[in-house]
Amino acid sequence: MITVIAAILQATSQHIAMFCIARVIIGFGTTASVISGSAYLAETLPWDQRAWGLALFDDFFYVGALTAAGVTYGSFKISSTWAWRLPSLVQGAWGLLCISLLPWLPESPRWLVDQGRAHDAIMVLAQINARGDTSDELVRLQFRQICETIEYERDPMSCKEAVRNRGARKRLLITATCALISMLMGNIFVMYNIGKMLTHAGVSDEGSQLLVNVGLNASSLVVSLCGSFFTDKKGTKAAALVSTAGVTVALVLLGVLTKFYGNTTYAPGIWATVFAIFLFSISYSFGWIPILFLLPAQMLYFRIRAQGMSMFSFIICATGIAGNFAFPLALDAVGYWLYIINGAWNVLFFVFIWWYWVEVMGKTLEEIDALFDGRKHTNTPDMEAILAGREDERWKRNLSEWMKEKFPHGPLALCG
Repeated sequence: MITVIAAILQATSQHIAMFCIARVIIGFGTTASVISGSAYLAETLPWDQRAWGLALFDDFFYVGALTAAGVTYGSFKISSTWAWRLPSLVQGAWGLLCISLLPWLPESPRWLVDQGRAHDAIMVLAQINARGDTSDELVRLQFRQICETIEYERDPMSCKEAVRNRGARKRLLITATCALISMLMGNIFVMYNIGKMLTHAGVSDEGSQLLVNVGLNASSLVVSLCGSFFTDKKGTKAAALVSTAGVTVALVLLGVLTKFYGNTTYAPGIWATVFAIFLFSISYSFGWIPILFLLPAQMLYFRIRAQGMSMFSFIICATGIAGNFAFPLALDAVGYWLYIINGAWNVLFFVFIWWYWVEVMGKTLEEIDALFDGRKHTNTPDMEAILAGREDERWKRNLSEWMKEKFPHGPLALCG
């Protein structure tokens, strides 16, 4: 709702100050919705569909970007103020669509358990995992995992405790580096300074630049969707490594081509440079777009979610602001060397991801604890072990006894 109101404010702006205030409010609303939306999806999606579902969440950035590029391409020739008022107004349409869908969305089962609404929680789990069958044993198993883990994590961890706790510290560091690396890969000056880059490459006509921008967003959307399914099959770490390697190659290639053809009218050289920009964009979109909000949503458990998401959003915003000021100045100062320098530090990012990041593919949010804390905070077997047949039937008896002990009159009393 904040974003919708800000879009209307921007579209009706009477002076530059009003326009800038609207942009600030849009940034606030967008950040809040992105953070809460990713956490909601992580907690609510079926455990075996969480990776691609959350990956799609950020992929649809390009649906908005493509809409914006198309609308601005159509409106930039309008001679009146509607050249900018129309794109400003259209951006609020997505917010209205999201608001209209809210009544049909379930609450997070983990939030419901934390609020003491066990019956509602297991009903939601049954709806999203077993077509409403509350007697499904895997539904009940996940319900137990959530209950026991929430009981352990109920009290928020202070910042001091989070730094001292080895598992929490590693989760926060991975989350922080995800935010930092994603903003320092070179995407700031490629995505937000595409006009200046194309001018450096020899494409200075506004119409041609807008067409290139539309093409970039369209190709990035397709590639990010492919990357989402790759992430689901191979994991976030593999996606980050593949994407980082592609981005690094593209930046070096872009630097070399800009050096030789940036100030010429040689058409093949100019379009080869544009191709390098496309290569960068699709390489970044393949891995970093799908994992950007997937990774922190998986890393940050209940006790450190507030600190972790605040830190994540602060790093994203602070790095974005600094980069938007610094990178254009650096591009003017050192030219093509900026691409090569950025490619060089991307190699360090690649090594860090390979060495430090932890893969959590195929785990429920509760099972991830074992990878960081050395143990789960629930006395249940892993879902993957059960589905692979590595567990005997004792887990079913233990689960049945636990349900009777903890909930002698429900939460299933109303479920049949």
